[in-house]
Amino acid sequence: MPELSQKQARALIENAIASLLDPLQDAESLCRYFAPDYVQEVDGVRLDFDGFIDHARVLKTSLRWGRATIENLIVSGDTIADIHVIDGEKTNGDKIRVKVIAFFTLRDGKIVRVDELTHLLEGNHADRDVGSRTSPSTPGHKVGRVA
Repeated sequence: MPELSQKQARALIENAIASLLDPLQDAESLCRYFAPDYVQEVDGVRLDFDGFIDHARVLKTSLRWGRATIENLIVSGDTIADIHVIDGEKTNGDKIRVKVIAFFTLRDGKIVRVDELTHLLEGNHADRDVGSRTSPSTPGHKVGRVA
């Protein structure tokens, strides 16, 4: 498969993240973007495809809405590297803001691997594992804005 253009790569990542964060789409709809042998390494936690779907379900039930803003994106062969910020509102009304640095590996137009670091910029301290959470958590104390 030929290398994706910058525009195609941005569209793929934006659409995959939008699907992940949209509580109106079921978690299984992520199969459009992620391969069945998908593996995610995030903040020292490894999720296989089933774990990732569990993670998606938790996000979809805990978020009222979420959106990602891509700050930087680089395409090289079958790899897309990006930095994006996710802003959202949880179902309890709390705001959340997370910065993500990720390397996506593609095969046949789908994401097969992500190596990711997440950093909670704003929200409940208990949400610092939001990038890998596969079960609901109890809210902790709030983290203020980081300059």
